Amino acid sequence: MTARPSGVRRWYHLRVRIEPEQGAALRGLAHRSRATISQLLRSVVARALADADAASGSAPDESAIREMAILVAVELVLKLQEASIPGGTTLSRRLLEDAARAAISRIELVEATLRRRTER
Repeated sequence: MTARPSGVRRWYHLRVRIEPEQGAALRGLAHRSRATISQLLRSVVARALADADAASGSAPDESAIREMAILVAVELVLKLQEASIPGGTTLSRRLLEDAARAAISRIELVEATLRRRTER
């Protein structure tokens, strides 16, 4: 196998089977658009790829949002405990260090997951 010179584009040949009604509708659309069926399909593929890139880059990861919500909930529980339970401040201080370590490790895990997904 020989290497292609840089800048040389390789075209892909696709073969698709569609229902006869879809074929007739596609031919009609191509005729009305004054384009070939190949041109229409290329534009559909380009649009789908652009939408997929936009969605993966801008939409926040659901698990990351969930993880951050858990961290906020834990912090609120500690604040509530401080305010409502006798000796809550002392107990919260004892739990705070472990909670902080857990929160930091969870944030690092979320960041690593997001970095891996963006590298793909």
